[in-house]
Amino acid sequence: MRRDQIAVDRQANLVPASGTPNALALVAPPTPRQLSVEAVQGAALGDAYAALGRLQGAVAHIPNVEMVTRTLARREAVKSSQIEGTRSNLSELLTYEATRGERGLPPDVKVTERYVLALQHGLERIREGGRAALDLRLIDALHALLMQDETTRLPVGAYRTEQVWIGTSSRIEDAAFVPAPPADVPRCMEEFEGAILQYAPREDEQGELTLLAQMAIAHAQFETIHPYQDGNGRTGRLLFPLLLAAEGYPPLYLSGALLRAKTEYYEALASVQLRGQWAPWLRLLSRAIVESCNESVSIAQDLAAMAERWEKSLERYRAHSATRRLPRFLLGHPVLSVQQAVEGLGVSQPAANAALNNLHAAGIVQLVNERRWGRVFQATEILERLDQPPS
Repeated sequence: MRRDQIAVDRQANLVPASGTPNALALVAPPTPRQLSVEAVQGAALGDAYAALGRLQGAVAHIPNVEMVTRTLARREAVKSSQIEGTRSNLSELLTYEATRGERGLPPDVKVTERYVLALQHGLERIREGGRAALDLRLIDALHALLMQDETTRLPVGAYRTEQVWIGTSSRIEDAAFVPAPPADVPRCMEEFEGAILQYAPREDEQGELTLLAQMAIAHAQFETIHPYQDGNGRTGRLLFPLLLAAEGYPPLYLSGALLRAKTEYYEALASVQLRGQWAPWLRLLSRAIVESCNESVSIAQDLAAMAERWEKSLERYRAHSATRRLPRFLLGHPVLSVQQAVEGLGVSQPAANAALNNLHAAGIVQLVNERRWGRVFQATEILERLDQPPS
């Protein structure tokens, strides 16, 4: 990284890169406690808050919304992992969860499944402890869950011990960005925790950071520090749903919108890191929130209507039978094993088998490669809806 890549007011934070004195690294400046009026005014934050309000209102009227959000969490895991280059898709992740078998699936499906575990853990901690739970111990725990299969290759749940850089070149001198040397990471992370993870307005500050400004700052500052050897992008994107959950918002996942704007996303973060310019990142984040809210509401409404239509087609079965209850359960388990139906519906194996056979006969579910996976079914209509690009 060259000195002329960095804005003049950030050059004081340049230091020799660890192990490579002829290369420069940027120690993250202190976490911002306010953003410029110009950056905020041009970001359409009002549109983003309006979209969050619509999401809250819609969620309150969608039956079995926890099943829909379960599936959307897995969709988020796929999209966030795909930003980093993984290739497994939602159907493959759900098949892996239903069968616990990797044969015939992309090797990175386990990587994606680890994101689900980390997200679930983070949301549970936030539900239990609120914003106070969002601390460095939780961030380390999330990273450890994400990277649990990499323990022989790199530090997991612990800060990096080597200099890293970002870019396509194998030479650090040609890197697009070189974050702080390892020795500076603990201090930067402690400052990050106090300034934004555990944010509270101070008496000597003019105004309070809005939640969306906190989200923008938290993610960009985390990526600037780049505390881990690997997995920083996925860990940093987990901050979005956790911050929203801590403030009482329903689950909202942004990685689909960020994946569609991947180049712009990386360029916006680079504008913050190299030049301290927040406007492009705030604009993109606001747009991603609006897109993601609209998409979540549309998907939730479509899936609820789908389940209602299926239930009507099964009215000849008893109202509380496994057959009649299964359509709603499918919203959270679009790929489903018999055992998952047993556990989820609280019925016997024969009852679960019979219910799945009834839905199969009605064309609601189809068998997934029975020779390889046994009796595993998928609701193809749900998966096709989840794969539709936003309108």
